[in-house]
Amino acid sequence: MSTATISPIASSTPTTGYELNITRVFDAPRELVWKAWTDPEMAKHWMGPRGFEATEVSLPSEPGGKWHMSMQGLIPGCEQMAYLRQGGVTREIKPPELLVYTFAWEDRSSVGLSESPFQENIITVRFEERGKKTVMHFHQAPFATESERDGHNGGWNSSFDRFAEFMNTSQPGRIPDPNEVPSELHLKRFFAAPRELVFAAWTKAEMLAQWWGPKGFTNPVCEVDARAGGAILIHMQAPDGTVYPMTGRFVEFYPPYRFHFTASPLDKDGNAMFENWNSVFFAEVEGGTEITLDVHVRSSKPGAEQHLKGMTAGWNSSLDRLGELVTTGAVAG
Repeated sequence: MSTATISPIASSTPTTGYELNITRVFDAPRELVWKAWTDPEMAKHWMGPRGFEATEVSLPSEPGGKWHMSMQGLIPGCEQMAYLRQGGVTREIKPPELLVYTFAWEDRSSVGLSESPFQENIITVRFEERGKKTVMHFHQAPFATESERDGHNGGWNSSFDRFAEFMNTSQPGRIPDPNEVPSELHLKRFFAAPRELVFAAWTKAEMLAQWWGPKGFTNPVCEVDARAGGAILIHMQAPDGTVYPMTGRFVEFYPPYRFHFTASPLDKDGNAMFENWNSVFFAEVEGGTEITLDVHVRSSKPGAEQHLKGMTAGWNSSLDRLGELVTTGAVAG
């Protein structure tokens, strides 16, 4: 399960601004999670959002030491390479429970940020054991604007998606419990179709309505305002006539490269049963498009377990239908 809360810092403190809180549950023991955060060679495998690669990572082992990271990737929309650097000073290290360090971009303009009254902010990461899993509590503040906070929210969650994948590959013999309720989902699919077409199938209502949901489902209501902050409303109808409404919104939106969106299925009283954060990344590969879908559960209420257990099968069936649409122009019933 994952949660993310974003709110202004309390006015009673000398500094004002916005703060970011992210909670993620990783299917790995705390010692491995800690090592992946603090070992520079392991950190290179996951630090940075999808589309970027960490080329240099330096992480001190004692408080007071300086850390830094360099990463590179294509800037969405212009196909130009960006070379980004960030760093700070480690304030507290308590293995395997706590990391506290300052954070600042070497060049704020390189990530599209204007000057800020806050030259740096502070990141606090706590790791909690929960059976054979690890709960990560991430906090970063202060941010001068909501948009700056939201941009970091998208970037960090994309990095944590990569982290979840890295934890899976780092434990080749680990067998998931088939009875547990999933909190993360990571899928890759290739479609023999142009990236612009695949992106449009996700963001144009008339196309989305044709494939959204498992086989046999229809979408009598499908409204999407495809832009950052735009609303999503879908009524998915099962073969027996039962309607499953869902609301959400787009967070970060860079056509035809990537976007993030939230999704909240509603119960019969119109209340959210759970909320998912979804990231979709579109990459041109020879002969078509590869999408990477990352889903994590930000919050859920009692009774949502059965719906969440069907998440993997539901998404796979939907993506099968998407493949039919973008390759043949039609979806079978």
